[in-house]
Amino acid sequence: MVTGPDHILRLIAFGLGGLAALAAAFEFRDAVAPEQAPASVTEPADDPLRATLRRCRALDVGEVETDIVCREAWAENRRRFFAPGGSGSGREEE
Repeated sequence: MVTGPDHILRLIAFGLGGLAALAAAFEFRDAVAPEQAPASVTEPADDPLRATLRRCRALDVGEVETDIVCREAWAENRRRFFAPGGSGSGREEE
């Protein structure tokens, strides 16, 4: 491999280009606006199934398998979701 002045200058140029790209990445990392969370659908506060499902999501897999209330809640949620003519959201239409 030949290490002449042209080769050394080329290596220096690539190194400076890499440093410039790295500095730009750090500079623009904070400049990008954070993504906004999608608008959440308001859930009815009086739906006990939603509250039960929320509690069951926090459990471990083994705990959910032995928790009869959680298993019944998930079955009811599936029934609502797959019901013919249902809204598909798991909630009953008013």
